[in-house]
Amino acid sequence: MMTIQSMRKVQPLEAVLVANASRARLFERDADNGAMRETASFVHPQSRMKGAELGRDRPGQAFKGAARTAYEPHTDPHHKELAEFARELMQRVEEEALQRRFPRVAILASNPFLGELKAHMGPTTGRLLAAAVALDLTEYVNGNLERRVAQALADASPPPAAS
Repeated sequence: MMTIQSMRKVQPLEAVLVANASRARLFERDADNGAMRETASFVHPQSRMKGAELGRDRPGQAFKGAARTAYEPHTDPHHKELAEFARELMQRVEEEALQRRFPRVAILASNPFLGELKAHMGPTTGRLLAAAVALDLTEYVNGNLERRVAQALADASPPPAAS
C-alpha cells in the first residue's frame, strides 16, 4: 500500500487582536484559509464608564500664602482606564510573541484605541507587526468576522518601519 504525503508546507498561525476600548478578542488565524480560533477574550467595563464614575477623589489642593487653589490630575480617569486596558492587552500579546507562538501579528482596533495599543506595544510584538488597522470588528462573529478580517488585512498597507 502506497501512502501519499502532502508536499504543502504548513503555514504557521498568525495572531489577530480585534479590540475596542472595552472589549478585545485574541485569535490564531490560518494565513492560508483565514480560519480563526479565539484564544482569549477580554472585557474592560471601566472603559465605558464616565470619568466622574471612575474618579471619586476631589482634586488636590495647593496653598500659596493666604490663597488656595485646586488642581486637576494630568490624566483624566477615563483615559487612565483606556491606557490600563491597552497595557494589559499588549502585555498578553508580547508574552505570546516572546514564546514564539506566531510569526506575525495583526491588530484591528477602533480609533483612537489603536493608538493606545501601539503606544504600549512591546519590542517583540513591534517586530512581528504585519498590520495595524483602525477598524472596530468586535461585534462580528464566525465567518462574518473571518471575511471582514481577511478583507481589512488585504486592504491594509504594511506599517511603517520602526526607527
